[in-house]
Amino acid sequence: MKVAADSIAPDAISPKDLSHFYKGEIEDYSRYIDYKEFLHKYNSQAECHYILGYYTHLISDNIWLKGFYLSWLRNRMEADDEILALYHHDFNLLNGKLLEYYGFKNELRKVLNTDNIPITIELQEVNSRDLNEIIPYVLDDMEYSEEVINEKLNVFTFNQIVGYIETSVQLGVLMIKNKIS
Repeated sequence: MKVAADSIAPDAISPKDLSHFYKGEIEDYSRYIDYKEFLHKYNSQAECHYILGYYTHLISDNIWLKGFYLSWLRNRMEADDEILALYHHDFNLLNGKLLEYYGFKNELRKVLNTDNIPITIELQEVNSRDLNEIIPYVLDDMEYSEEVINEKLNVFTFNQIVGYIETSVQLGVLMIKNKIS
C-alpha cells in the first residue's frame, strides 16, 4: 500500500506537464508520457518506494492517455459538450465503485490519514508540500453514498475501468521487475 500512497504524487501539482514527463503533441496524436525518462532521471533512487509509486503512476497514465484519451475520449469531448460533465460524474461514481470492488478503502484511508506522508526524496517536479496538500482532496474523493455503488456509468463501463486498472498494475509490476532484475 505504500507504493499506492506515493503514486498520487504526479497529480499533486497543476499543470501536470512537468510532473508527468509529457512528450509529443496532443494535436498530432504523438503525445505520450516518458516514464522511462523519469526513471532515468531518478535512477540512483530507483528502488525507493516513492520513486516506484511515481513511476507506476506515469505508466498507468500513459495507458490512459493512449488507450482512452487520444484514441476516442478527446474526440467525444470535443464533439459533445455534455461528455466532459458525464466523464467527471463517472469518475465520482468510480471512486466508490472501485473502493468497494477492491475492498481496501479502510487500508488506503489509514495510509493517507497520516499527518504527513514521509517523503524521503524531494523531486524537482513535486515536493512534499505539494503531496501533503493533495491528500485531503484524495480523502474527500473516498467519501460516497451507498447509492453510488449501483448508479450507472455514462461514458465508461465498469469492466473497462477494471481492465485498465489491472493492465496498469500488470505493466507496472513487469516494468519494476525488469528494472530490479
